[in-house]
Amino acid sequence: MVSNYIPKTSLLGPTRIQRIAKKIIDEATDDRKLALETHRFFRGMVDENPQDSAAKSLMVDCLKVAQASKNNVIKILNLVVKMEESGNNGQTQVSGKKENSVFAQLDNLLNE
Repeated sequence: MVSNYIPKTSLLGPTRIQRIAKKIIDEATDDRKLALETHRFFRGMVDENPQDSAAKSLMVDCLKVAQASKNNVIKILNLVVKMEESGNNGQTQVSGKKENSVFAQLDNLLNE
């Protein structure tokens, strides 16, 4: 007879969510860098030929991708902060402050 799989740890525990959030933030940072690099490329094309409407259109699309990646990072941070705050409701306060380890780590990543 087949038995049901019962995981020993939570499938979406805080550690796994932190790891996923960090991976998504790293990927969004890479996407933003590539989008801005591509924008500079199309900007050079427009500087050479101001009548190139395709390059102008693609330049705008690159800026949209760069902004969308930044917005996604902000959304992820908001979700992680909410998760951390809801997880800290039952914990005791240390030195008058709640520990926001996930928020501090992600803030450090963004400031690098």
